[in-house]
Amino acid sequence: TTDDTNTHKFQLWTILFDAECRDGLANVLDNVRRIADLVRDRLSFDAYRILNELSDTVRAWQYSPRHAVDDALRLLNRLIQCLAGFNGLVMENMTRGFGWRFLDMGRRLERLRNISELTRQLTVRGEPGDEGALELLLELADSRMTYRGRYQATPQLPAVLDLLLSDDTNPRALLFQVQALAEHMGNLPRREEDAVLTQDQRITTRISSELKLADMFVLSKPMGRFGARLELDRLLRRSERAGRELSDQISQRFFSHSSPQRISGNETSEIE
Repeated sequence: TTDDTNTHKFQLWTILFDAECRDGLANVLDNVRRIADLVRDRLSFDAYRILNELSDTVRAWQYSPRHAVDDALRLLNRLIQCLAGFNGLVMENMTRGFGWRFLDMGRRLERLRNISELTRQLTVRGEPGDEGALELLLELADSRMTYRGRYQATPQLPAVLDLLLSDDTNPRALLFQVQALAEHMGNLPRREEDAVLTQDQRITTRISSELKLADMFVLSKPMGRFGARLELDRLLRRSERAGRELSDQISQRFFSHSSPQRISGNETSEIE
């Protein structure tokens, strides 16, 4: 209906353009700009310019009520270009110190949670192969071309799950994120009282083992009265929970001011 369309357009405008929306894109990018100003001396001119452009693009964008979806797509495409440029600077120019590791850990944690939630929402119930959900999932996970080149067939749930959950060569797979996090944490400073494995390392070891040992054909089988894939749902929920626990552990271990910690090392990172 017309009312529903107008409501969706208003919600779209709020999320993308309204600076007063706490979780809106404009507010998030304003926070990015604020943080960039605080560490201006650690950023090159190109990196600082890209971060400012992210915020300026949203601020200057002209919203047209009749073309809300088109406006949103053009805006998001422009932001993707800016983010790709910034990511290129990070990967090619940033020294591999502790700062770079924390930056990449944040990316991996976000990707771990997002892929887990997307996969759970699109595959746990129904017949995702018949409903177009698998194609959408591969597209959202930037893995469509990889799947097509590897399997040369229409998406099948076991193969899609294998690619997105336990393929350690796929930069979008859950296992890839967990292994990257484990590698970063193994290179971060340790306290003398830490055990052989820190709590965050225990989390990555546990979820990594679960993903490696998962049987995708078993996960793909519906179970129970409502035909939901319960084992898949449980595994993905554990992955999401592991991401939250890792984030909390890293914050407590390195950024908490309530407990004394002795951290050695003087590695720094700058984006040239």
